[in-house]
Amino acid sequence: MKVAIGLGAPYASDINDIQLENQITYVVEAEKLGVDSAWSAEAWGYDAITPLAYLAAKTSRIRLGTGIMQIGSRTPAMIAMTALTMAALSHGRFLLGLGVSGPQVMEGWHGVRFARPLQRTREVIEIVRMIARGERLNYNGEMYQLPLPGGEGKALISDAQPQPNLPIYLATLGPKNLELTGELANG
Repeated sequence: MKVAIGLGAPYASDINDIQLENQITYVVEAEKLGVDSAWSAEAWGYDAITPLAYLAAKTSRIRLGTGIMQIGSRTPAMIAMTALTMAALSHGRFLLGLGVSGPQVMEGWHGVRFARPLQRTREVIEIVRMIARGERLNYNGEMYQLPLPGGEGKALISDAQPQPNLPIYLATLGPKNLELTGELANG
């Protein structure tokens, strides 16, 4: 049996240094006990990645995942860059957990329209996988066109070490989202 833990509510406004240090201790002790993975969330306070980068330096075996990273708040290339960085820092222990969040956070906090979340999720995963495999980024989707047509951008290949087996997990609800998860994600 595999056991996973969460890092708590990183968006709580009353979190303090002692609570953050307790979370670090919690994960380090969980690793000693054989816990398989630790997951960090984000909403409209702390981000999901920064705690995991710190934990990558404090641990050696436990897998570290975003549960979830909001896809509307970052470009697909930035998601891939972040995931490849975390995969390198953690020596392959990183699990990329993605989700669309909701219109209150996307539109109210990030200023990004909450439009076509299923299509956006599909395209983000396709782009992240292309970059993670070390492919030249040339993508023509309904939500994203890379490089932008008519501009000076070039189709690039990431300078990061490819991670063709980067695990991607989705936070999904509803039948169509669950189908998408089964089609494109590791879990």
